Amino acid sequence: MYSNHTILQTIGQLLIAFLFLATGIINLSTKFKQHLDRMVAVGVPFAKAALITGFAMQLVGGLLLALDTWRSIGAGILIAFTIAATAIFHQFWRVEDPLRRHLHVSFIFSNTALVGALLLLM
Repeated sequence: MYSNHTILQTIGQLLIAFLFLATGIINLSTKFKQHLDRMVAVGVPFAKAALITGFAMQLVGGLLLALDTWRSIGAGILIAFTIAATAIFHQFWRVEDPLRRHLHVSFIFSNTALVGALLLLM
């Protein structure tokens, strides 16, 4: 576990894992209905099943990264999760308020960088 990593690589990987694990726990425990309502509003089919699957991907992928077990599989799961979540939750073209639209575009850029970091972990 982490034997072939530098200290900076280990810290970076753990920080990425922490992001997904912490937000997964928060989302699952306090944001379930909010996320489900947003998914239904944008027309996600089988929204509840998709949401539960997303939370599972977030937690399993984060755990695989944190434990440095099957890192490539964990990163791949998190890439798929990030792309899907971005497509569902950051539809900036539907947002009329310029500030909120800008925030959604910024989230897309941040998530793009996160996918890049996950690719480096693969």
